[in-house]
Amino acid sequence: MMGIKYSNYANVVAYRDRRPMHTANQILTANKLTLVRGAITVGLAPKAHLNLSRELLEWKISTMLAFIDTNSIFTIKNVNDLEMSERVTVAYFIGMVFAQIHMQKMYNIRHLEHLKSPGIGFTSRSGDLKNPDLWGVDLRTRQSYLVEAKGSTLRSNYFDNTKIIKAESQLNAILQINYTVAGVTQTFNGANLKKLIIATHPDMNNEIIQHIIDPIEENQKLIKVQGNEMVYKHYLHLINFLTIENSNLVEISRIPNVKFRVINLKMFNCSIGLLEDIYQILKPKLVIETPREEDLIGINEDINSILNTYELDQNNEKYSIGIDGVIVLNNDYEVI
Repeated sequence: MMGIKYSNYANVVAYRDRRPMHTANQILTANKLTLVRGAITVGLAPKAHLNLSRELLEWKISTMLAFIDTNSIFTIKNVNDLEMSERVTVAYFIGMVFAQIHMQKMYNIRHLEHLKSPGIGFTSRSGDLKNPDLWGVDLRTRQSYLVEAKGSTLRSNYFDNTKIIKAESQLNAILQINYTVAGVTQTFNGANLKKLIIATHPDMNNEIIQHIIDPIEENQKLIKVQGNEMVYKHYLHLINFLTIENSNLVEISRIPNVKFRVINLKMFNCSIGLLEDIYQILKPKLVIETPREEDLIGINEDINSILNTYELDQNNEKYSIGIDGVIVLNNDYEVI
């Protein structure tokens, strides 16, 4: 079976005592295309105000494929030849990409806001810890998730306890998320603001494992998230690549009457892209150099309405489609 091992823990104390909620590791089904899809969507939102190059997009994919073997259970490779500073960079990226994959697949989160992005408002006291990495909401259940992603390239059966404790402190500093769409603010706190540490690293067999830990809560800080901007930033760079590159419209034979706009990445023998309906909504926004909130009115509702219609979340050896409508498909797959 291809995929990623993971274990859940009720809290940090349970993690330190090595008491997972299940005696055996669980498996999140994933493959190479899933990894590529995670690499192209994670980490771009904080740079939404910049025009990022195709070279950077290819670097993100190359980095994952250079260090992760996806032929069966995901394993780490090639890191022993890196200097320590290089390993730190790879570890951070692994942590973020694998957290994104886990949240989409296991928690039904389409769009994750990067809380280090420009435009995030928050109240804090002097000496506060930095914000956690990610926040998203399952629009059907109204359950939201605050995530601190940790990554390491060091082989060990468990992640460093001191880093888990630090992650717990960052999450526990957050009291509430105020999420605004179309002028209406929803408040997420207490039971509907679940906090998770997702720590990703290789075990002693070089197999990638994720530890999902639910910290005990202590709250102080309030964070403000703009829902239209959050969705806009999730897709912006992919929309830009699809616009400036030689993109094509394709249909998947197993999913009739659903069109995707894709660009070919020959060096990876795959194409990446997006639901055409989402592309058409967002393409006109590219001409706006610095979009204001009023320029983005309706984006959140319109895109989530499209995604509700299509119900996309499919992974196999030929293509991978996320619940956000992003697709990666092998170039040898026959399209319509």
